[in-house]
Formats: sequence, C-alpha cells, structure tokens
Amino acid sequence: MNTHTKHMLIILGGLYHDFDGFARAMKSLFEADDWSVEATYDLDILTRLDSTEYQVILGYTCFSKNTLEQEAPTPERLTDEQIRGLTSWVQHGGGLSAVHCATVIGESNSELSRLLGGAFISHPAPFNFTVYPVLNEHPITNGVSAFEVYDEFYIERCEPSVAVHMSAVYEGRSYPMVWSKPEGAGRVAHIAMGHFPEVWNHPLYKRLMVQAVKWLTEER
Repeated sequence: MNTHTKHMLIILGGLYHDFDGFARAMKSLFEADDWSVEATYDLDILTRLDSTEYQVILGYTCFSKNTLEQEAPTPERLTDEQIRGLTSWVQHGGGLSAVHCATVIGESNSELSRLLGGAFISHPAPFNFTVYPVLNEHPITNGVSAFEVYDEFYIERCEPSVAVHMSAVYEGRSYPMVWSKPEGAGRVAHIAMGHFPEVWNHPLYKRLMVQAVKWLTEER
C-alpha cells in the first residue's frame, strides 16, 4: 500500500475565479503523483504554517475590492500577519507555487508582490495565444514545448530577482508567463496561465504544474 509522505495545501479566495473547480483539478493531478492535498479558504492558516506538515503551498487567490453582489464578503487582501507567516515559512525551506490570479494582490502590503516575484497589472478579454519556453533550460519547463491556450493574458510586472522560463506576446510585446526565484532556504514559482478548465487539463500545462512543484521541493 502506498502511504502519502508529501503534503500540499491549496489556498483559495477572492473574486472572479472558479476556485473550487481549480482545487478539484489540482487535487486530481497531484494526488495521482502521491501528494496528500488539502484546500482551504481559511487564510489565517498562513500564520500557523510552522506547525503543519506542508511542503508546498499552492496559491490560487484573487484579492480585489468587493464590487459584486454576494451573500458573504470575500477577502480583499492578505493581512500583514498572514504575509509575514507565509514569507517566513518559505524562507525556512517551504515551496510556494503562485498560480494565475495569485499575483492579483489587491490592497495587500507590497511585501507580498516581492515574495511572489511580481504582481498583476491588467488583462485583456480572453483570447488564444501561444506560450513559448525561453532558450535557457530549466527543470520547470523540461520537455515543455510551445503550446497554445485560450485564456486570460496576464500582464504582470516582475522583480529583477526572478528567472523567466516562458513568455507570450501581446500587441507586439513579450510578457513573462512562467518564472521562479529563490527565497531564503525556500523557492517560489509562478505560472500565469490558468483561468479556464481547458487550460488546467492541457497536458503541457499539467506537466508544467507538476514539474514546478517538483522543483520547489527538490533537495538543493
């Protein structure tokens, strides 16, 4: 019998995205790779990560001012305490995978964008575009060729500390789509694609996700 020894937590919350659908897709993907996967909307767990067994935090949050009619308010930011907890956990060896809308930080302290390696600026209406690997090889993009997705094209600013692994072109300009960075004894990876189920289920996207998590947790 196989016993799970790898633990992942998916952090969810905010607006405009199918958080539960993403969590289901990622649970299916990573449980097939022998991960024990939990998902939560309880962002305060970020203040208690040192007492958990998680090796990877997978963030899929979208913090924004609440402008939609809804029964319950959604979080508009991470608190400073939550950011400090997550940052400390990564710096002590944790792996953070920030996917798609995780760079929409809302009114969060700018320390969050520094930790993630960048922040969302804007996106046009969804359209078909091709994501290209850069020349320099990296374990995250090993075996991943250029592929096309119908998705939200995220225009993001990134920090000088990141290494860009994939990019895409919009209106004649190239924008980063996949990046990584060291953070103390830990690591951070960001994949900008991932709004629609068709993207989550794309074979090369799934390979990217799995290889990013493997890179986050490999010995170094």
